Amino acid sequence: MKKNKFIQLFLLPIVAISFLSCKPDVNLTSDYRDITVVYGLLNPLDQNHYIKIYKGYLTKENALVWANELDNISYYDEIDVQLIEHRPNGEVVTYPMDTVMSVGKNYGTFASPTQVLYRPVKNLTNHRPVPIREGCLYQLEITNKKTGRKVTSETSTIANMAFNIPLGTSQSVSTININKDDPWEVGFKTNSWPENAYAVDAYVSFRFIEQDKVTGDTVHKAINDVCVTTGFVAGNVASFKPSVIFKILQENIEVNNNVWRYPDTYECISIKLWACDEVYYTYYKTAQPSSSIVQDRVNYTNIKADDDMALGFFASRAYYNRRFRLDVINHNEDSLAHGQWTKNLNFRPYTDLLN
Repeated sequence: MKKNKFIQLFLLPIVAISFLSCKPDVNLTSDYRDITVVYGLLNPLDQNHYIKIYKGYLTKENALVWANELDNISYYDEIDVQLIEHRPNGEVVTYPMDTVMSVGKNYGTFASPTQVLYRPVKNLTNHRPVPIREGCLYQLEITNKKTGRKVTSETSTIANMAFNIPLGTSQSVSTININKDDPWEVGFKTNSWPENAYAVDAYVSFRFIEQDKVTGDTVHKAINDVCVTTGFVAGNVASFKPSVIFKILQENIEVNNNVWRYPDTYECISIKLWACDEVYYTYYKTAQPSSSIVQDRVNYTNIKADDDMALGFFASRAYYNRRFRLDVINHNEDSLAHGQWTKNLNFRPYTDLLN
């Protein structure tokens, strides 16, 4: 009689993420079976696209230690991966996906060393990256070369994004009053809701200038992409209080009495509005920490296999970015210099720098 073995599933080699799908549960005491874990997110605005494809493994040892061994979690060239593009005009184009060990992204869990990723290329000879098109259906097809086992998924990319200017602003000069405590709605135009989008969230960036008090030398700096909504909101509008920007500055800028700070021109604020498809939204909602005393939760996957031994998600999202002018009429610069959150940061009006 065979001894039962314990199986650990990992999506990322450093941060372990366990998935339970709406399909039949994986039997954690059964003998080894080929279990595929996929993480893929398509954004037409990105120049390169990478998809994680890993396998479950068996161990009686420390699971995290085993996850650091690439051979335990990677298929390498044991699988054939294709990305199939269905264009609105009916044309279908199939791109092979090549393995890559390094990516042009900031350091982090996804881009850390010794990982095998897959990216679509024109062909396996010149390795030219494939631009992802807006408004297309993409099918991911993974075939095990040894067994013929197939794993598939699909997603449709976001298209036709148009920012809706909030009330109180104009099309020619978009202003934001950061003294405002009432909810401020930003979103996409009702009559041009992005194609294939399901939900939105908003991020704020703030650009500023630091000037050395002694030398007068200036340096351009920025606080980039701070989320100002509580996660994705189903629909085309997200709300936040513009006054939260003061707190963002206080939390992200160190006190330094050797410099003066100024808004980097009056158009110093950017709002990036993200839209995602229903797959991404559903995964996001089910992956949130549980507030219940019940620990077991059913998580979401749209990765398919005939034997149901596939987990993860393959989804789409995209963003639209717009600059906003700091509203000087409503004393925003005075509040930067003397308000409770930013009074110690040595902000001065932008006109002082010009003079």
